[in-house]
Amino acid sequence: MTNKILITVLVPMIEEQYDIYIPVSKSIKVTANLLIKTINELSEGHFPIKEKCTLLSSTGIVFNEGSNIKECGIKNGDKIILI
Repeated sequence: MTNKILITVLVPMIEEQYDIYIPVSKSIKVTANLLIKTINELSEGHFPIKEKCTLLSSTGIVFNEGSNIKECGIKNGDKIILI
């Protein structure tokens, strides 16, 4: 079993999407913080570093910050939204 999965992160604020590997054992909160920093770098600063962002499924369901990626059912190839 691998400890990372490849997802597509949709970022409406900058109208971009990124394919990023994330760890399956980390919480949604930790993963959101990692994604904020990663997308800030990939977008060359167009996506500002924020204290808090929300991760949603492609259907609009908000993920619980205390749950980990695996518990939320996020799998390879899934699309999530970062707002």
